[in-house]
Amino acid sequence: MITGVILAAGAATRMGTNKLLLPLGDEPIVRRTVRQVAESGVDDVLVVVGCEHERIVPALEGLPCRHALNADYATGMGSSFRIAIGELGESPAAMFALADQPFVAAADYRRMLEAFRERGHGIVCARYGDVTAPPHVFDREFFPELALLEHGARPVLQRHRDRTRIVELPPDLLLDIDTPQDYERAKRFVSEAR
Repeated sequence: MITGVILAAGAATRMGTNKLLLPLGDEPIVRRTVRQVAESGVDDVLVVVGCEHERIVPALEGLPCRHALNADYATGMGSSFRIAIGELGESPAAMFALADQPFVAAADYRRMLEAFRERGHGIVCARYGDVTAPPHVFDREFFPELALLEHGARPVLQRHRDRTRIVELPPDLLLDIDTPQDYERAKRFVSEAR
């Protein structure tokens, strides 16, 4: 069993509005990301919400997911890792994804899961050209370290390079949406893909 965890708690201060609720195609960004993770073959989907959770949760209605509230989201991403780890129960592994990476598709997440299930590695991480970024899949042996993070998972990845398998994904999938300019690029990307 692998739980898909989507980190969706941030305040998105650079955007000026909650970017996760902006429409991309015919659905909000957060719904698009959660749907892709849910369609990847994970056994359970957990969305860690925080800022404007009262608007994020209804945007996910009808999707096969549960959510957990991170009231301390303003302290950084580490707090979302702690909330997620506390909600994983006996899950033997978790794939962590970011809600603002809407172009990573179900097939890409599936590649990550397949690489993890082949075993031999306790961690599988994605690389987009020269950049290592989520999603990352972790065996539960790493959950205690993840629960101690202040920000992203990079320190855990660096400590355990010898236990990590890298999956190469196309660099254009890395477009995360932090500014109004990013959002305009993302909308063009979607319209060109149709």
